[in-house]
Amino acid sequence: MRAATGPGGCYPQTMEAGRPRRAGWRRLTPRAGARVQLVAAALVWAAATAMLLVRGFAYILAPEEYARFGFGIALIALVAVSVGVVKARFILVKYASRAVTRIRTRGRACFFGLFAWSSWVFIVVMMGSGLLLRHSPLVGSWWGRTLLGVLYVAVGTALAIADVVFWRAALGRVRGATGPIRPGEGAPAAVHDDPTSGGRTRGDPS
Repeated sequence: MRAATGPGGCYPQTMEAGRPRRAGWRRLTPRAGARVQLVAAALVWAAATAMLLVRGFAYILAPEEYARFGFGIALIALVAVSVGVVKARFILVKYASRAVTRIRTRGRACFFGLFAWSSWVFIVVMMGSGLLLRHSPLVGSWWGRTLLGVLYVAVGTALAIADVVFWRAALGRVRGATGPIRPGEGAPAAVHDDPTSGGRTRGDPS
């Protein structure tokens, strides 16, 4: 019996009687291809986006906010969305692109490894922070609710924009896939010397 690594490098395996076998509890861990992982990542970001935007706009568009700011709530919402666009442009889009590259590089591998462990820690921290904010003294003041609304809408907007990167990768063609050569997509024609033209031409030398 000897140790080996399965496709995708996710699980240590053991070789017994010529057949690969995942060791211990790792046999219970699901594996998935790159497209499934990309769809799962896109759904995770979409769920977080929906939660943040719903909560954020609930704060900004609350009746007491309209009574206080009038149509100024539209300006507040615009500021929040603008902050989210900037955050997506300079931070989250790049992060999502790196995550897509990581998933494609892994190929078929551990499903829960679709995000790096540091990303899962970040997700847990963000969820815990949101829970603390919703139960903080900020909710008891009008300016605190307005601030939370702007924060939630800004982060939700950034996630929504960056999530497009995951969906485009998930619904598009998986890189590295091979298929039959289509007409016009074959190998380039051979290059040979043409003594009559005094130069090099493409085509069949015969």
